[in-house]
Amino acid sequence: MVVINDDAHSDSYEFMDVQVKTDDSSCLTTVENPTLITTTNHQVVKLQLNATSSFHTKCCVCRENLRDHAVKISSRDRDFIFFSRNIWIPEGARCCSGHLINNLLSKEVVDQIKPFSIRYQELSSSDVQLLLSKAQTLFKNGKKIFSLDDPRDLNDDEYCLLTSLSRDSFNDFVQIISSSAIRPSCNRSIRTAIGIYLCKLRLDNLGFGHVTREDVIGGGTTAITQELMCGGNSTDIPIIIIDGTHLYIQKSRNNEFQRKTFNLYKKGSLLKSMMIVTTTDYIVACIEPFMSDFNNNDAAIMKDISLRNTDHVLSWLFSLFLHNLK
Repeated sequence: MVVINDDAHSDSYEFMDVQVKTDDSSCLTTVENPTLITTTNHQVVKLQLNATSSFHTKCCVCRENLRDHAVKISSRDRDFIFFSRNIWIPEGARCCSGHLINNLLSKEVVDQIKPFSIRYQELSSSDVQLLLSKAQTLFKNGKKIFSLDDPRDLNDDEYCLLTSLSRDSFNDFVQIISSSAIRPSCNRSIRTAIGIYLCKLRLDNLGFGHVTREDVIGGGTTAITQELMCGGNSTDIPIIIIDGTHLYIQKSRNNEFQRKTFNLYKKGSLLKSMMIVTTTDYIVACIEPFMSDFNNNDAAIMKDISLRNTDHVLSWLFSLFLHNLK
């Protein structure tokens, strides 16, 4: 909260008291009536910021004594933490090398960082313009669905879903492959290329032909689901979850295709797919993309799949029933 000084001859603005809890003691470090001072002649703004430590002998993250492999916090990480956590990391601050993944602070480390003290930082007009430009860039990048180049963008479960590898295993795999002859290009990095390749490998192992009903019944169904849906007695009924999902695409120049892919509810161009998974989150099948206009809701897509018996879904679901009829 900012209270503007009514004095016409004053250039100062008064803030409310700020309290920062440090890890070194149980007490609170209190700064009373900190001020934001603007000097019109020199175009300098003095800001009161929550800041980390900047000792050359201690890590600004864990505050332990630095070892031989200390590294400086990159400007990219400093900007990201300032805009996402409202914590200022002074230029030149160092941390332990174990906190980094691909030269960037890991997500766990970003969440771990805490302010050490209140710092008065002077910023020139050009510094303020640069901060605004960086904030705009981060906002644009934040609108992307996901990025494999930023290790903080996806959590461990999302890595497993896309690549079937945990985040740590994926990072280790990228590090091993990067030492080979593979090279990045202007269109994609090595990390993105490996991620896309693993996603394609996972897609090749989809469909009702790659898993049997017995596998789903025996290992793909939770006990509570069996109890709720079958009374815990049936061992020959597969239980699956069918739900539609969507994938955003670029706006097409083809007017007819654009109209069929524009979704009024999501207010964007996208394609829909029908996901068929088990109660243990194992993906059994992903039925081909459909248009996303008002004609293709989940019920209409499921009706189309049933009528065409796509990927022999009916045979897979009711094979035991059809066998008994014969």
